[in-house]
Amino acid sequence: MRRARPSVFERIPTPARTWASRLVLLMACASVVATSRARSEDVASPVHTGTPFRLTTETGRVTRTLVVRASATKKLSDPVEGEVRIQAKAKWTPGNPTPATKPSLVISYVHGDAFYEDLRSVLEPDVAVTVESVKYLDERCSEGQGCEWTVQAIFDIGIQSDADSGTVADPGTIDVEWTAQAFMRVLDESNVPKGFTVSLSEP
Repeated sequence: MRRARPSVFERIPTPARTWASRLVLLMACASVVATSRARSEDVASPVHTGTPFRLTTETGRVTRTLVVRASATKKLSDPVEGEVRIQAKAKWTPGNPTPATKPSLVISYVHGDAFYEDLRSVLEPDVAVTVESVKYLDERCSEGQGCEWTVQAIFDIGIQSDADSGTVADPGTIDVEWTAQAFMRVLDESNVPKGFTVSLSEP
């Protein structure tokens, strides 16, 4: 019986196949490294505890302004980005003993002349519900020693209308306790710059 002709790969000596495989792997790794952007570890600000507030039908919206600052011992030559994380604990006290609908705590952020909703969480009667939201901060401060971001967070009541009457139900009151913390990192740099610090405060 005539022996089948060996394939191209069978005719390549084993060492050559090994080096060919390694070359392909190295090229793939080099491609990943070239397209991925270096970044340092996150540096966190101290946790900022905001003043508690109450939302009602009359005061259905509260805005809080947060200022994030990042600086280093030496002039920053690389851009910095990160995010602000807000954690709110909202306790709803219904306006009547048998509420037909449940309100929501809505967290939004101002963006230019408009604002966008980030999170909406339905509340339960007399239960403290934890609501977490994240606002991403774009790249900045590649030319200056310090850099700053201003974040306007909006806490709002989302109220459903009564399906039978078509009227908006009285939500009662929503007591909110909240904290905020910033997490920033330096791009195009694997190590955290010397003296790199982050702060978050209300003006």
